[in-house]
Amino acid sequence: MGRRSHRQVHGGRRRERGAALVEFALVVPIFVLLVMGIIDFGMAFNDYNSVRQGVREGARQIVVADWGTDGCTTGSSSARAACVTRARIGLNTSDTKVKIVLPANYAPGDQVKVCAMYPFRSLTGLFSAILNGSMAKSKLSMRIEQIDDAEPITAYQDAPPAGQSWSWC
Repeated sequence: MGRRSHRQVHGGRRRERGAALVEFALVVPIFVLLVMGIIDFGMAFNDYNSVRQGVREGARQIVVADWGTDGCTTGSSSARAACVTRARIGLNTSDTKVKIVLPANYAPGDQVKVCAMYPFRSLTGLFSAILNGSMAKSKLSMRIEQIDDAEPITAYQDAPPAGQSWSWC
C-alpha cells in the first residue's frame, strides 16, 4: 500500500510543472506592466521635477538681473532670461517652452511670473496613450529685487507646442 506506481509519481510532477507554467504565464504580463509603468511614470515624475526646479532657478536669476550665464549671452535680456530658464530646467531645450510675465512699468518689489512646459514621453511605448501629448507645467511668481538698467527685461513668450496654450500661466 505504501508504494506508488512509476506512472503516479511522474504524472504528478508533470501536473506540477504545468501548473507552474500557467502561474508564470499569468504573473509575467502583470509584472512587465508594473515594471514598464514604473519606468514611464518615474521618468515623467523626474521631468516634472526638473521643470519645477528649473523655473524656480530661472525666476531667481531674473529677479536679481543675472542671466548672462549658461552660454546665454546673445539676444535681448528677455531672450537670455528664457535661455537661462531652459538651461536650468536641463531637458531638451528645443522642446522646453518658456513664458515670462511682467507688469508694463515694473520696479523692484513688483512680481515676475515665469512659466514653462515640457512634453511628457513614454520611454517604453506602453503608456504612450496616457503620457504622449501631456505636458509638465510649472509657474512661479517672485518679487523683483534688482533691475538691469542697461537693458531691462520685457515680457517674453515662446510659441506653445501644438495643441497647447499659455492660458494656464
